Amino acid sequence: MGVELSTIKRVLKEQRLSQPCYPLTYYTHLDKDKWPSNEDGLVVDLQILPDKLMRGVDDGSWFWWCDAQFVRFRDDQLFATTSAFMPRAGLWTSVPNTFNGRVQVLNLHDPENIKCSVLSRTSSTVFPKVQPHPLGELVTYCGTGEVVVMTKQGDPIYSRSRDITNAVHVSCAIANNGVSLACLKRGMGVYFLETHLLDSVMTGDNALRCHLVCPGFVPPRFASDSVACKFSPDSKFIAVSSAAGYLFVVNKLKLEKYRIICPDLTEVGLSSAEAFDFNPRIPHECLAVGTRDNNLRLLNIDTEEVSLVEDVDEAIDCVRYSRDGVLLAVGMRNFDIIVYNSDDLSVLHRIRMSELCQGEMSRRVTGYPAILNLSFTQNGGHLASCSCEGHVRIWRMPRLHTLMELSRNSILRNTPICRVQQLKILPEKLRNFLLYKYF
Repeated sequence: MGVELSTIKRVLKEQRLSQPCYPLTYYTHLDKDKWPSNEDGLVVDLQILPDKLMRGVDDGSWFWWCDAQFVRFRDDQLFATTSAFMPRAGLWTSVPNTFNGRVQVLNLHDPENIKCSVLSRTSSTVFPKVQPHPLGELVTYCGTGEVVVMTKQGDPIYSRSRDITNAVHVSCAIANNGVSLACLKRGMGVYFLETHLLDSVMTGDNALRCHLVCPGFVPPRFASDSVACKFSPDSKFIAVSSAAGYLFVVNKLKLEKYRIICPDLTEVGLSSAEAFDFNPRIPHECLAVGTRDNNLRLLNIDTEEVSLVEDVDEAIDCVRYSRDGVLLAVGMRNFDIIVYNSDDLSVLHRIRMSELCQGEMSRRVTGYPAILNLSFTQNGGHLASCSCEGHVRIWRMPRLHTLMELSRNSILRNTPICRVQQLKILPEKLRNFLLYKYF
């Protein structure tokens, strides 16, 4: 059973914009003894669309646009979604008779019985994505004709339908404070970025036309678009990207331009819409960016300086930090994943997923990612990957946790996350460590 709707509403109404939002429940981990991995580190390999929802026969030409994200402080639970497309020279078409955009909750309690709860009233007409809420009880997604915040049981708690512009919601993001929501919409030949406040209702905050901030940031005329938006760790800035190579950052308060990262700062376009991420240990200044020249860059958007550059063999599809900022995972166009030390970009681990996907190379489409998203568990011990053949895989990271990190896991399994800040008997520095709070 989940947390009651009235409790969720009360918590969000009392939530401060300047503070992170934390779950009301306990931390749960993915038990390594119960979930062994093979010699390649693979723990679980799942077809992301359950058999009960499969209505057609995939002949190997379908492109599965999918997403799976671990729930905050729940290493045994993921939100997932997918849609099957037939790639075309122009706009892509959905595969008929498939349940496109169904949101699922994957529960990894028992290796012999992985449970999948399908939220039956969900659907999507765009490339689907899921955005778990920091509370751990909610998920945000762009549905058919609306953007929705709903519970794990499928009950809508907030929603916003299309307005007079009839613009389509194509991407959304939830801030770490749990009450700021950003949404990208496509309509009238432009992209709109809107912000909302999740209080007693979903209150509209600000809006802008993206091309007025970043010239050229407009929907393509003859291709299906892929865009993304993401809040900075301090919830004060929003980064917006597109597969056309653009990445810019705006101040959340007034939606004013802060920096155009790609192509102005990097002098080359962004490799893919998901090829960037904020360092969670820094309020907003540090970004990891994958560019079209197959380089991974660490840069400071305040000083406009690039601190490190690493050459990568393949086009970069996705860049993702672990929750503690120690690891940096990079998914590439050939299905491989490289895990770096985020401080010096030394290679810590390689996942050669291409060896599993030799028969799937024909699904790749020029200009579109093969690895659509990556997600770390809270403790950074496992990584979930989503790829265009419709599989979500969970990989074990060869990471040795310190005694302090192991103690943190034990404490959080016995103390509701939201109550850690009330443990005044502990020094503030230790409380912040327990909550993965770095500034």
